[in-house]
Amino acid sequence: MRRLTIAFVLLAIAVAGWARYQVAPSAPEASLAGLMPQGALLFIEGKDFARLLQDWTASPEKQAWLKSDNYEVFSRSRLFLRLQAAQQEFASTAGVPPNTEFLSEVAGKHTALGIYDIGQLEMLYITELPSSRAVQSGIWQQRSKFEPRQFAGAPFFAHTDPQSGRTVAFAISGNYLILATREDLVAGALSAIKGTRGATLDREPWFVSVIKTAKQPGDLQMVIHLDEVAKTPHFRTYWIQQNITAMHAYQAAVIDLYRSPGEYREERVLLRKHSEDAANHEGDAAQLAQLVPPEAGYFSSEAMPPVADVIATIEQKILTPRNGPAPPSQTAPTVSLGEGTTGSETSLEERIDVPPSMQQMASSGNEEFKQMINRNPPTVMLRVHRSELMPDGIFVRLGSTLVLLAANNWDENQVRSALQNIVAHDTTTTSLGARWKSVGGGPRAHFESDGLLPISLAVQGKYLVMSNDSGMMTAVLDRMQQRPSAVAPAIYIAGFQHKQERQNFQRLAALIDLPNRNAAATERGPEFFSDDLASLSRTLAQNLASESVEIRRNGAIENQTVRYEWIR
Repeated sequence: MRRLTIAFVLLAIAVAGWARYQVAPSAPEASLAGLMPQGALLFIEGKDFARLLQDWTASPEKQAWLKSDNYEVFSRSRLFLRLQAAQQEFASTAGVPPNTEFLSEVAGKHTALGIYDIGQLEMLYITELPSSRAVQSGIWQQRSKFEPRQFAGAPFFAHTDPQSGRTVAFAISGNYLILATREDLVAGALSAIKGTRGATLDREPWFVSVIKTAKQPGDLQMVIHLDEVAKTPHFRTYWIQQNITAMHAYQAAVIDLYRSPGEYREERVLLRKHSEDAANHEGDAAQLAQLVPPEAGYFSSEAMPPVADVIATIEQKILTPRNGPAPPSQTAPTVSLGEGTTGSETSLEERIDVPPSMQQMASSGNEEFKQMINRNPPTVMLRVHRSELMPDGIFVRLGSTLVLLAANNWDENQVRSALQNIVAHDTTTTSLGARWKSVGGGPRAHFESDGLLPISLAVQGKYLVMSNDSGMMTAVLDRMQQRPSAVAPAIYIAGFQHKQERQNFQRLAALIDLPNRNAAATERGPEFFSDDLASLSRTLAQNLASESVEIRRNGAIENQTVRYEWIR
């Protein structure tokens, strides 16, 4: 699951105070999973939740994000409205709103949160908080509105709102504050605190299996029962990746977040239900990742890529760059109430009986090329991209370079012939501008097309390099002559230079969304690229320099390392 992006419930809290945060050494503490009753689908534990909350509250990123288009779009989403409704139900039941002030009152040091039902937001919260502070919290001051309860000699309070059916229960036991949306969860936690070891989360088989694969707990740790989470309808609805089928291959996951002044690092361990065959590990993405020049804006190196993905990538990025299919419309079609006339005198030159040229190309020029790739499927595919502002200062050019490493040597003449047929069908009817010319010499030797479509090609044994960016082609060929470093094998490695690419992205996004801006501002919401994503990029512009991900797999254990590098 190379594109997995785990949605941390508390991740927003942890992504603040990057340059100011200093990690203080501390002795390992017993996990609060030993106080959680079994049945949790998701478990989050922080070493110092109060510190994380303070960092987020005081960060400029929070203030910028709350004013951004990205937040405006999120605030109008169904997910946000569902969470807002749950907050209102909690406030009505507990007598205190779950706002920032409330969180500050109940935020202790060592803290854990367990989610037992995603749809109903059934949860248990346990935090290490001195009782002198806990009794000053707003919810303790509202205890007279709650019904007193007792379990194993330990008192607690509970109340169920008759309208919403929402339950809120809480207790103070020693230096622990316990808050839950079910009475039995509070009772289970009190029982464990009193020393009665029962059916706690740290004894569940799935939890034991995945937690023993993790490293030293980070500043924030999340453990997920993926096998059960992937079955819930709410997860299938709101999971942004929409790769539910791929998620079914995993049993559980544990993610640790480590903070330092220079970077944040996520160490993810995903436990697969079944081990993969050795044949799936023939490719090494780390080997090709060393060919990426420092001027690249984005790259990804993927081991054992599907042949269909390889062919589609070459077509879309190098041979016939074009817009993809339009996203499905969420708006009902309009009805024309005019005279029913279709067309006009300006449409007389349109040849409605001639099929698009793309269909002809797909049936003839591509066939030879597809057969060539199928006969020698790549074991690794490297994609390198960068953006470049054109001399006119308006347009942004996107450059792409692909490197394919196969098990057998590539036939240079066959490659050139296959690509020439595709270019000839797409750009000309007489094959003009579809011929190859030799460029450079020695290690930099390669071929370039002599037409308007800039394509560069180099074959070096098992390596096939294609590009529409001559400068990046030369840089990659230079790095192919360097001795590779010793690195651990990987199935996927990718990186993105946010600091380098963000301004060009915003400029390009503004041009893409320009036609939609003709409508009055009151008639449209924020545009996805130029407003929504661009505002998120601006929110992180002050600190985020780059992001990278590395994925390695050993049998049933998949390790993912994600790094966020901060601007110093």
